Amino acid sequence: MAPRTPIKIPVEAEPEVGADVSVPSEPPIPFVRRPAPVNAIALGQQLAGALLVARALINRTPSDSAVAVDQLRRWYYGHDPAQRDRLLWRRFDEAKQTHARLEQAIHIARETLEVERPALVQAQAEHEALATRRLPATIQEEASGIRADAVRRYQSVGIECQQRAAAITELERLLPAPEQTLGPLKEAVTRVLEAVGTVDCEAFVHRVRESGELEQLRSRFERLRTMANTHAAEIDEWSRRVGRPVRVPRVRFPWPPPAVWDALLDAPTEAPKLIWDDDPNGFSS
Repeated sequence: MAPRTPIKIPVEAEPEVGADVSVPSEPPIPFVRRPAPVNAIALGQQLAGALLVARALINRTPSDSAVAVDQLRRWYYGHDPAQRDRLLWRRFDEAKQTHARLEQAIHIARETLEVERPALVQAQAEHEALATRRLPATIQEEASGIRADAVRRYQSVGIECQQRAAAITELERLLPAPEQTLGPLKEAVTRVLEAVGTVDCEAFVHRVRESGELEQLRSRFERLRTMANTHAAEIDEWSRRVGRPVRVPRVRFPWPPPAVWDALLDAPTEAPKLIWDDDPNGFSS
């Protein structure tokens, strides 16, 4: 019997540890740089704080303008005369700041939503693309770390999607109340301005009446005109005697015009009064 020829089966050598491993390549997923997810809790606290102050202002501002003026008038005259005016207009400044604070909080929340919504769409698209990547099938692929990085990225983007979706949901839940409050708050700030302006005008009228400033002003104008024409009679007299004008300069006031001077000094002095736009006759206060 003829000797049998041994059959040789080719066997691939095991790759050495640390040797380069050929891993099937996959097209890279484009990395889109996005801003970090917003802190919805901090924004929510800003909205809630601004809303609380705004509602307090609305609740304590009377809807009746006459009542608001009466309350502010009593508050005004209860303070030191030296501090009244400053404190009076501080009331309006504080109301204006309350409105600005709520408006700014709403603006920031809206801008944040405009950033978060497209960022969530981008993150979800990247997450879905990463989900199609094949997981490591061999020890060599696992050791290469290529697909492991994709898995880690997939998990990280998944957490990002959850955070952005939660932030959007929370901001959309919180925004309606402040937005609905903005209109009544504007009306309340306007009523505060009306009350402050009314009390301020009343106080000014009372001060002018009590101080006699108008009478002093009228007297000052009369003295000025008298001083400007002190020697007018002598100049006219000697002009007649000599038969020609005496060359002495006269004093002329360009302001106010002569007609205004005459009207101002001929009219009786009257105390100021308050005039409303819908009441051209005005009323005394």
